[in-house]
Amino acid sequence: MTKMISLISTDVLAIIALRFTISFAKRNVVVGNKKNMIYIYAAVITIILLILEITTILMELSSNNKLMIPHRIANILGFSLSPLVPCILLLFNSNKEKNILHNCFLTIPLCFNAFMCLLSYKTGFIFFVDAQNQYTRGNLFLLPTIICMFYYVVFVVAVIKNSVKYEMEDKKNLIPILFIPILGMILQILFKDLILIWSCTSISLLIYYIFLLELKFKYDVQTGIKNRVAFEREMETYVEDDKNATIVMFDLNDLKKTNDTHGHKAGDEMIFYTAKIIEESFMKIGKAYRIGGDEFCVICNEIPRKLVDSALSNLDVLLIKLNQKRHVKIVVAYGYAFYNKNENESIYSTLVQADKAMYIHKAKLKEYII
Repeated sequence: MTKMISLISTDVLAIIALRFTISFAKRNVVVGNKKNMIYIYAAVITIILLILEITTILMELSSNNKLMIPHRIANILGFSLSPLVPCILLLFNSNKEKNILHNCFLTIPLCFNAFMCLLSYKTGFIFFVDAQNQYTRGNLFLLPTIICMFYYVVFVVAVIKNSVKYEMEDKKNLIPILFIPILGMILQILFKDLILIWSCTSISLLIYYIFLLELKFKYDVQTGIKNRVAFEREMETYVEDDKNATIVMFDLNDLKKTNDTHGHKAGDEMIFYTAKIIEESFMKIGKAYRIGGDEFCVICNEIPRKLVDSALSNLDVLLIKLNQKRHVKIVVAYGYAFYNKNENESIYSTLVQADKAMYIHKAKLKEYII
């Protein structure tokens, strides 16, 4: 009895925590509206599962045989909905939200689990509630847990794939957060008296959202590349560690003219595509940052001039391909400079040199256009 009360108390606290997180998600503009809604759906379903878990615990404590039917229905709903949470979380980490649920490979286990849960009302495949309202596990009790674990593993793989640009410190914090529900499942399988899955999932969802919020402060919401704050932190590492570096500065031409002529939506598109092209061109050799409205910077470790020129040449090719499909053309000026700890005054003086080189290129571009 004391153990059951303790489990209910844990579930209630998890519900309260998730309820607050949902409130924050509704007001948050940092993570993005679509991802916020996906997170809210996952959190709401988790709350429903926690309520169902509390309900089944209370029904199991009661000896009232009149509760047999609602007890069975509550278990059907709980076991059916379980894999839905990690399945929804897959949407959270996909750039193709509309296509995932149309993927038969991912939806078949979900549908099969729901079907088996419905059959369990009479057959007891997954669970059985007898005429005296006593609950027992069925021979296929592990099926929803295994399917749930399958979705969580796919979810973890999706997160890892989408986290290639995360820093190693971020990855070290992220992986344990994602494995909390899987750990809860394993413990619940090993120890029949433990009910941990949804309290562990609640903790994971809560910490994961906090992690995303903290991470977003390092990234520019509009473009997805790192922002000015992350740029300043990176610059400080070169001051403290005396590392050599290559700094490349970029400036998007005619942004104000585009905003005035075609509207801010067209200007926002220019900024977005410029950021993505810069990031793609320098992905293997440097980190891209948006440091102002139409200003970008890439910081590379010490690399030869040949590599920088190759990346900029690739950028020009990508711009030409993109502009062939666009009515409003994107023109990007750039310049670079090399920082040597033994020769240059500071990393910031090298930044100024790169900025000057960029403005020289900008002037040449205007002459060419004229």
